[in-house]
This record gives sequence, structure tokens and C-alpha cells, in this order.
Amino acid sequence: MILRKMIVENFRQFRGRQEIEFLAPFLPHHNVTVVFGENGRGKTGLFRAIMFCLFGERRLSQDGDVPREELQLVNVSVLEANAGQPVRTSVELEFTHKGQSYRLRRAILGMQDGKRIIEEEDEKRLFVITSDGNTKTIPTTEIDVVIDNILDRRVKDYFLFDGEKIERLTRARIEQRREISAGIRNLLNVDALETAIRAVGRVSKELERELSNSSHEELSRLLKRLSDNEEEQTQLCKRVDDLADEIRHARQEVDKTDNELNKFNEIRHLLEKRKSLEQDLKDQEQQADDALTGMHNLVCKASALIVSPTVINVFEHIERQKQKGEIPSEIRRDLIERILADDKCICGRGILKDPAAHSHIRDWQKRTSDVATQDAALNLWRYLSEVRNHFGDDTDLLEKRLQQYGNIRSAIANINRSLENVSNQIGTSERQDATKLDEHRRKLQDDIITLEANARNAQTLLEQLKQEEDRLRALLKEERLKVGRNDELSRRSILARDTQDALKGVHDQFTQEIKQLIGHSATQLFRKLLDKEGRENLRTIVVNNDYSLQVLDRYKKPFLANISAGQRQIMSISFIAALARAASRGGQIEIPLFMDTPFGRLSFEHRQNLINHIPTFASQWILLATDTEFRRQEANLLKTSGRWGKFFILRSTYDGNTLIEEQDINSALAILRNEED
Repeated sequence: MILRKMIVENFRQFRGRQEIEFLAPFLPHHNVTVVFGENGRGKTGLFRAIMFCLFGERRLSQDGDVPREELQLVNVSVLEANAGQPVRTSVELEFTHKGQSYRLRRAILGMQDGKRIIEEEDEKRLFVITSDGNTKTIPTTEIDVVIDNILDRRVKDYFLFDGEKIERLTRARIEQRREISAGIRNLLNVDALETAIRAVGRVSKELERELSNSSHEELSRLLKRLSDNEEEQTQLCKRVDDLADEIRHARQEVDKTDNELNKFNEIRHLLEKRKSLEQDLKDQEQQADDALTGMHNLVCKASALIVSPTVINVFEHIERQKQKGEIPSEIRRDLIERILADDKCICGRGILKDPAAHSHIRDWQKRTSDVATQDAALNLWRYLSEVRNHFGDDTDLLEKRLQQYGNIRSAIANINRSLENVSNQIGTSERQDATKLDEHRRKLQDDIITLEANARNAQTLLEQLKQEEDRLRALLKEERLKVGRNDELSRRSILARDTQDALKGVHDQFTQEIKQLIGHSATQLFRKLLDKEGRENLRTIVVNNDYSLQVLDRYKKPFLANISAGQRQIMSISFIAALARAASRGGQIEIPLFMDTPFGRLSFEHRQNLINHIPTFASQWILLATDTEFRRQEANLLKTSGRWGKFFILRSTYDGNTLIEEQDINSALAILRNEED
């Protein structure tokens, strides 16, 4: 597809009928068109017009969550001027494809009803201008099919895109990647081979069903087992692919999370310090609790002795008796009582006949106490003495514990001050962000472990099924030969199956080679478009089985999650170029490269490289640029390339609409500002 002309009428900012001619007549190599304007002048409106005309789409990827009612296409000022009356808005494209000329027109009717704008599709027409100059009208029901055959809507975002959003294709969701993969396979004609495989497969299955209904019991059984095996393999292959997608996505998220966490290096250090302080605080508070418990036990154990005067008096009384020799007494009372009872001294002399001796013994009797009393007094004294001595030791220990507790409380106060200081340095929101990222990363790693285990199990089952399939095919072939030497149906079945297997082999080899070719071609252009710093670190683009992308660094490690948005944009453009080259068998593919905001995130070196290289592989390059990204420096580079054909400027009118004005290149250079302006 080569865009020749676009005509818009009452579309968005463009009041009335206005047109853009994309190619300079008689200058086939001047394949670059620049549409220049400040933000809000209608550049994205023109991009929307292209997408609307080709695919009937009103919403663009950059619209995000903008409500449907805010995406009306009919010019508002015309609606207001024709209040209550329908207004037609239309977009018309003239283009060529494979030597054939086309004119596509799509229109809607709009009407303002109070504050509400109602829009309904009014016209969709496609004309083919034949070589003899006649015009052929394509039936309305076939228009979308014809357009999709020219530019598959599943890959349109690779060729018609917002420069700042193209990098999103490197992080598309699984469902999006499947759509993109299907579109790319169509672009590369891989789907034609897949269609042939499916067609032969249907023939083969039909022949096998006929065979299974024949009288060959063993053949039928083998065919049934083979069919079940293939169905299981299909489901498992899908499962393996889904798991691979999920694992790859999770790893990309891990890399992305790591990249985000790198921004919190200082905070991470502070977080680790805070965590250490919190642990120290916990330990110190535990020690404080232990010290308090110890002191409490000491106080409880000796409190009775500390506060009881009676206990103290008893101890001191016993102590005085002991010092007087009364406890224990020099003579036991039971001995004296026995002497008195026997009237005989221990020396054998009678005491009653000696009044003085008897009286003396009676005095000793009065000074002594019974054995039980003495023993109890002595035991009490010993106990109280030990307690007092122990309490003296506990007093020293209690003093030490009090000092220790004071030191602990002082340490706790210091830790709290340090924690407050660290928390102030971290900040609440940053701490929460870093913590959430860290938690998210841990969850992703757990998910990856689970997914990888599931993938290994699924792959093991798949390999077992393939081994079983090989065995069944061998048995089936023997059985067919056995019973079908003269059976035409059997021979046809064998031929169909062998043909399908051969096509699958060709498909697998072709897709592998084409992905390697695209990866190699994309890598070559990628390194040409990168700046010096990028070339030093980023080395290879890898095309995965689902045509998603990965980039390897100088150490051959995946690095996609760590590259900048500008580098992602360069990477996507390189992949687009490689696709175009592969689809055109090494030449230029007839698909326009239509870029809205092409240089917004790119350095000047990146811009310079794009200007020097893109026109050489793209059959047509249309730039919708602002004054901040397309300056005199870029314009001079483009002029020097000899590829610049057309320049249009979008100017605002007094009523808020936009006029499309064509300017020659020299006038364009005078309009554009320098970098320092």
C-alpha cells in the first residue's frame, strides 16, 4: 500500500473539504511527507482519519479511557451552524497496492441534539481503478476483507502508530501477542502454509474416520488412540505455550520491578538500617522486660523480711539467747530432769541429801528449755540467718539489675531517636512504594517457581505423548500395509498423513528460519539506530516463538525490562523494518510507515539515525511532528538525505478549526526553529 492522497471533510478540527497529497509527483524517491503543527492543531486528528477510513475505528490506543461520547468525529462548529440538521463528515483515501489503484471512502452523519451529538455510519465504498481506466466497485460486504488482505488490521499498529506508544508493543499482553502473531504470520505468508496443513489434516481425519468404520478392528482401535493422542497434544501444546508466555511475562515484570527498585537504592539502605534498628529495639525491650521480671522476683522473695519488725525481733532475740549460751543450753533439760527424778548425779552421788546441790540443779532446770523448743529455735535462727545473708546478696544483685535496667532504657531511647531520624529520611510514601515493590517481586518469584514446575510437568507429558504418537504411527503404518495392500482407502489415508507430516516439517523449518532472519535483520538496524551508549550495552534482538521480542545485553542476558522508552521505540521500529524486509523478500514492502509524534522520546543522535536510515527501507514515511521534535536541525538532515518530498503545516483559524497548508521545503526551513530557540 502506497498512500497517494487523503481528503477530509468536516472531520474533527478540519472544517470543510481539505486534502493532503503524500507523494511528490515525478519524484518517486522523495518518499517522506512531514505534517507539522503545534499540539492541539490536529495531527492526531489526521492519524485518526487514516484509521477511521481504513478500518472504521474511532478509538485510538492513545485515547485510553476517554469516554465514547468525547470521541465524536463530526466537526463541532459545522454542527452548531446547522443546529438540528444532519451533517456529513467523510474521509477519502487514494492509494495503490501491487500496481492496482484504489479509492476508499467512509462517511458518517452527525446531528446535535441539545448537548448530545449523535453519529451514525452513512457510507462505506471501495473503488478499484483498472488498468484501462475503468472503475470497479467492491461490494460493501467484501470491503473489510479486501483492506485486511492489503494491510492486516492485526499488524496495523506496527505501521500506523503513535511514536510515543509504539514501545508498548514490546510489553503486550498474552491476548494481544496472539493477535499480533496471527497478523505477522499472515504478513509473512506463514498462515497460507498453516491453512494447507489444516486442510490436509481435515482430509486425513476424514479418511481415518472412514477407515475406522471399516471392518478392520485393530486399525480402528489404533486410529482412535492416535486421534485421542493428537487431541491431548493440542491441548498440552496450548498449555505449554500459555505457561511460557506467563513465565516470560513474569520474568519481564521481575526485571521491571528490579529496575524500579534500583531507583530506591538509597532508600533500600535506609530501610535495611531501619529494619536493623527495629530488631535492636525489640531485643532491648525484651531485655528490659527480663530485668523488670528479675527485680520483681527479688523484691517479692525478700519483702517479708524487709517490712516485718516481728521477724527481725525474733531473729535478734534468738541471737541474744545464743550469745548468752542459752540456745543451745550447755546442759540439756532432759538430763537435768532425769537427775532430779533419779536423785542421783551423773557422778553417782545423791542430790537430795545435799540441799545446795539440789538447789543448783533446780536453777539449771529453770535456765534450760525443752529439746523441741531448742531445736525449733535453732532451726529458725539458721533459716533467718541464711535468708538475711541471701538477702544481702540479692541486694547487690538488685542494685546491679537496677543499673542494667537504666542502661537498657537509655539504649532504647537512643534507638528510638535513630529510628525517628531514619524514618524522616525515608519518607512515608517512598517507604511504602519500595516495600510494595519488594513484596510484588517476591510474589512474582514464587509465581515463576510454580509456573516453571507446571511447565516442566506439561512438557514431560507432551514428550511422552509424542513418543506414544510415534509408536502408534509405526503400528498404524504396519497395520495399514497389512490390511490395505489392495485397499485404495488405506493408501489415500497414508498419503494424506505423510503429506501433513511433511508440511508440518516445512512449516517448522520455515518459521524457525524466518524468526532468525527477522531477529538478525532487526538487530542490524537496531544497532544502526542506537546512540553510542546504547550500542555499547545492547547487542541482540531475539524473536520469540510468538513473535514477541527480547533484547540481550553484552553478556547475552535478557535486558528488555531495563531499557528506556526511547530505546524500546527504536527496538520496535527495527522489528517493523525487519518484518517489512522479510515480507518483501529483502526489498521494500508497500506499507506506509505512518508515525504520529515520531521523535518525542528520542535523543538527537537517535533522531539523526532514524532520518538517515528509515527512508531507505520504508516505501513511504509520513511524519506528524510538533515544533519541539522537528526543528531546523532535523529538517536539514532530512533535506540532505534527498528523501523529503512534501511539507504541510497545520494552522489554527479564528474559530478554533485547523487549515492544512502546503509549503515548499525552503519555506518549511524558514518556519522551523533552531534547537537553541
